[in-house]
Amino acid sequence: MKDAIVQEIFSMLDSKALSPVKGGKSDIAVDCELLDAKMGSGEKKIKYEDSVLVNEGEKTVFLYEKTTEKSKGFSFGASGESSFQSGKTLFRHVKGTMVGTNGAVINYDFDLGDIPKSIKAIAEKNGFKFKTVIRRKSAEF
Repeated sequence: MKDAIVQEIFSMLDSKALSPVKGGKSDIAVDCELLDAKMGSGEKKIKYEDSVLVNEGEKTVFLYEKTTEKSKGFSFGASGESSFQSGKTLFRHVKGTMVGTNGAVINYDFDLGDIPKSIKAIAEKNGFKFKTVIRRKSAEF
């Protein structure tokens, strides 16, 4: 059962181009840069990390997530972010537009809330509970 859940979660993360990796300290880990944009004299980076642990004994899927955003310099543009909380899970949607001094445009739109929502659906479909954790160690062996 565990292997099937791990594979289903892995395939879902892979379909979102998040480059998941099996093994290590968790069943699945993601460490990817969603955005690395430089416009004019400004830049913006968005990095996403997660760890997924499927615990057969507790029949629970544990998820640790971290998003890091860095902006520096000056650029013209607009960005927006929305979030809502459901229990302990924060569902975020990050989108924006950067316009360089030369008129070049970069649009970005990431529905980060879809990741835990999809993992929760996979867990529940297989009769497991889903729990987000605030410490990475809680989603590791």
